[in-house]
Amino acid sequence: MSDVRAGLRRGVWHVARECAGLAEAGGLKDVVAGLSAALAAAGVPAAVVLPRYGFIDVQALGARRLPVSFRLPLPAENQRSAAAEERVEVYRLRRGRVTVYLLDSPRTAAKRGLYTYTGADETEDPEKRRGTGHWDAHHLNLILQRGALELALAEGAPDLFHCHDGHAALLPVLLREHPRYAQALGASRALITIHNAGWGYHQEIYDPAFAEGLTELPWTVMEKGVLNDAVDPLLLGGLYAPVTTVSEGYAAEIASGAHEALTGGLGGAYASRGIRLHGITNGVDPDGFDPRHPKATGLRHRFDPSRGDLKGKEHCRTLLLEAFHQASGSAAVTRPDLFAGVACYGSLEPAAATPLFTFVGRLTAQKGLDVLIAALRELFRARTPLRILILGQGERALEERVLRLSREVAAAGRMGVLLGFNTLLSKYVYAAGDFFVIPSEYEPCGLTDFYAQLMGNLPVVHAVGGLVKVRHGHTGYSYREHGAEALGEAILEAMGDWERRPGHLESMRRRAFAEIFERHTWGRVLSDHYLPLYTDKALWNPPST
Repeated sequence: MSDVRAGLRRGVWHVARECAGLAEAGGLKDVVAGLSAALAAAGVPAAVVLPRYGFIDVQALGARRLPVSFRLPLPAENQRSAAAEERVEVYRLRRGRVTVYLLDSPRTAAKRGLYTYTGADETEDPEKRRGTGHWDAHHLNLILQRGALELALAEGAPDLFHCHDGHAALLPVLLREHPRYAQALGASRALITIHNAGWGYHQEIYDPAFAEGLTELPWTVMEKGVLNDAVDPLLLGGLYAPVTTVSEGYAAEIASGAHEALTGGLGGAYASRGIRLHGITNGVDPDGFDPRHPKATGLRHRFDPSRGDLKGKEHCRTLLLEAFHQASGSAAVTRPDLFAGVACYGSLEPAAATPLFTFVGRLTAQKGLDVLIAALRELFRARTPLRILILGQGERALEERVLRLSREVAAAGRMGVLLGFNTLLSKYVYAAGDFFVIPSEYEPCGLTDFYAQLMGNLPVVHAVGGLVKVRHGHTGYSYREHGAEALGEAILEAMGDWERRPGHLESMRRRAFAEIFERHTWGRVLSDHYLPLYTDKALWNPPST
């Protein structure tokens, strides 16, 4: 380990659009925060480079503005256009042992949401519809990437830039091809991690002249990354740096061509160019989800799945369902903090002697909500004695379908919907459930299964991508076919064990809890996978361009 750390004396910078506790949208935030904290704990200097969005209060965070600023020439419009200089300043703060750099510009400061417009944006300008992407998303990405390189020129470069998703995947290209950085930062390396290779996540640039204007790189460079008539950062970046994705299963699926329709042919493009995709399953920081430590989780009651002590779990379930009953009716709510930013619909019998299934996540087709709705409708009509509580928000059409189902007569007393999200409420949902449903069409890694396992809530998953880590009959339940019938059969199997094999469920809960600490903490993932890769000589010799 000391030899590995010696190869990273100047440290690792994580370049990303998200980081837990500062800018949050999806699982990317947890990876950036967890991996950087694990690096720092292992003695490797670690930093995170983020845009300073408008919702990040630098004064409240105690951030200090550095005597560093620079101007970046960017196209004035979202197409080929004359360049306009954007002034960028830098704030620095410490979060534990990790340094965070916030790149502040008028463009980043104007953003109320990470990737999409908010309701307030739509009120001010009806053309900026809530939930649609920022018109200048590519500008934001280049401010992040070139800003990180400019900061390295001013502050001293790290050994490695760890670039997360398509938002940062052009940084390795700039690092090697842009004359301002190629020589000055020649001792630094880069690594790309794909968190989601799905169509629409690549940050493609469709106008060649616009791509040149954004990057200040010639077309002879940019054309090497053309896929589907667009410059694809994930493809182009892969010619200049090793590429990982967030589970072994997802990497294998992309490389095999199994997801070509979903990824826009990225796997085939990698194969044709000799780009190897490494799979490293994400880790998790258990502290915030370990129910043995209520101060860390925010739960009112302690319980310990590793010992079969679930009395506190029952208390958490009772507290949540009674509060939900109040919030969805006309009674005074005794725990309004639980439902901050969340609307309650449907009805759930608080004391029913039936298992509680739970879901926490985005209400989207990718997360399998259409399949879940169809499966639940059939189970309700068959009068199957189950209850389900759904927490999340997402596509409006799916939100409406979930709400319609909750209002059907067959669902009365058996289905609750929490539309919105807050972290404390999500932890109570994890804690309250007997089983946790993850019916994703595809899933690069999955972290919610980890959180559920820690809370004694056994996952029921579509065995795809990173979800194959849930072992059927040992740490949860899984099914192969992406459809309502297969999901329904897995739910019925879980219910059968709940009714007839409580001892088996008990051993599964204990095993599922223990495996998080044995295999899936960030410390273990870092030492077993990332540190060896960070110092692998392949990072110094990327694929031929």
